[in-house]
Amino acid sequence: MKWLYKISLAALFATVVASTALALYYFNMVNKAYDKNSTNVISGNPKYHFSLIINSRDDEYWQSFKEGVFEAGKAHNAAIEYNPISDPDSIDKTVEYVNIANKSRVDGIIVNGENSPEYSEAIASAAKSGIHIVVGLAESIDSNRLSYVGNNFYDYGVKAAKLISIASDKGTPINLGVILSDASRSEIDKTKISQSDVMLSGLTSVIESEKKIKLLCTLYKDSDLLGAEDLTKSILTQHPDVDVIFCTNAKDTVAAARVIVERNLVGEVVIVGTGINDEIKHYINKGIIFGVMDRNGYNAGYKSVEVLCGSFVDSFQSSYVSIATDIYTAMNIDQK
Repeated sequence: MKWLYKISLAALFATVVASTALALYYFNMVNKAYDKNSTNVISGNPKYHFSLIINSRDDEYWQSFKEGVFEAGKAHNAAIEYNPISDPDSIDKTVEYVNIANKSRVDGIIVNGENSPEYSEAIASAAKSGIHIVVGLAESIDSNRLSYVGNNFYDYGVKAAKLISIASDKGTPINLGVILSDASRSEIDKTKISQSDVMLSGLTSVIESEKKIKLLCTLYKDSDLLGAEDLTKSILTQHPDVDVIFCTNAKDTVAAARVIVERNLVGEVVIVGTGINDEIKHYINKGIIFGVMDRNGYNAGYKSVEVLCGSFVDSFQSSYVSIATDIYTAMNIDQK
């Protein structure tokens, strides 16, 4: 009987091993099929596991934000699971990634998803599960586990207006065209106020109080099919008296500057933009871009990880962490 017992035990052991191996194989295959772009950035023996879910939109701010998250992960011994998202499926993918992070019981989530009922529900569910969440876009969800880390967009609008008011030497009022990088109020829920709405409130408050700027038009990109280059050309065609065009991210700032050069309007129309890269520095030194707002994406990303790590030490975490918006012109651009 002993030999029969040993054979049965060996067969059972072999079955368990084979089943486990098969399960791991299929789990790995599912993960690969799910998202071949997912990246893990791990520092040594990680103390924390955070999920970074962002749609960079090829934008300088979010690229810098990601770098800040990675560096903070290394400094605070946190594993960062990076899940990049592309525009065509951004809303659905963001919700999917948040739900997966929730089910995986990660220690924290950093996400910049767009407002939608499904996204809000996914965020609220993860917070209810005990996961602390840092959002890069302001949310209205009431939870002590939700923190916004980013710019004060009203202040951003005020500072932008101050910069615009000195950008042109043609006298007042300065004729202004604005290109927003995202839509204003949500098409799904008109009651939700976007960051663009808040920024415009700050901008218009200065316009109304100082009477130095005349707002000719406000345009926004509703898709990549109609980009900043096309919108800049539209402003120049429909408003030939425009003096300044204001853009709210680095990609749009560069696109608008290129159009000014192509149309031989250097000195006639100037750009006030957002973000800093080598091409923007070049255009500032050439006088094509008068100045830019720097939203300090790197600092926001770094601080996001610090907030998540701090949630394990102190149960109270601020729901709003403001990151400074700086101004750069030809006077100080070499300091950046």
